[in-house]
Amino acid sequence: MDNSGLAFEAAHILTKNDGVRAASRKIGEVKITDVRLSASAAKSIGRRAGRYITLHGDPHTEGMTALLRRAILQVIPPRGKILAAGLGNPDVTQDSLGAESVRRLAARKGCRYSLAAIETDVAAKTGIETARLVKAAARELKADCVMAIDALSCENPRYIGKTVQIGSAGLIPGSGVGAASGGLTEHEIGCPVVAVGVPAVSALSGISHSAADKEFLVSTANIDIIIGMWSEVIAAAIDSIVEN
Repeated sequence: MDNSGLAFEAAHILTKNDGVRAASRKIGEVKITDVRLSASAAKSIGRRAGRYITLHGDPHTEGMTALLRRAILQVIPPRGKILAAGLGNPDVTQDSLGAESVRRLAARKGCRYSLAAIETDVAAKTGIETARLVKAAARELKADCVMAIDALSCENPRYIGKTVQIGSAGLIPGSGVGAASGGLTEHEIGCPVVAVGVPAVSALSGISHSAADKEFLVSTANIDIIIGMWSEVIAAAIDSIVEN
């Protein structure tokens, strides 16, 4: 899980003068929030500089797959080899988004893109740090872009399963549960890293409003269904990018 969470949750405290550019619009039932953070703005709120596009809506909302495809196309190279990396622990439902998504993908070539996919699991089980595993796979593939899919945390529990975020700044695997490892960034991996994530947990403090509860995570009773639906949407969006 990625401690960067949802960029718009933190960026709202900043202004354009602080180095933030933000815009929102609605297409059908989906609200789109596009946040761009400068290096100084990102540092002040504990995020990484880059662009964060968030789609607000349920996974079954009409047009969600097409809108996700469009958002991803705005932050990946215009063509080349894509390595889809499914991060997280597939044995923990709240952390299985990455694995569930890449299991629905198949390696193939399209007109502008070719696709390969890897399920990383977690270092505690594989003995290999996630970032090192992805870096090795990207180097072997000569990837032009890594698409890292992972579950996110959020501050407001109402966003659990209700948003999907696409970020151009990469991520740090495991940071959302206090087990951060090496970063998945362009600097570390050697090619652009796009992060695709859905919030699956929230700190209990978001409900209790007590700082003492920040270390406890909460989720929803139907998180297994939510993860399944979002993994289908994410996989379908990536498939449509490669096919065209």
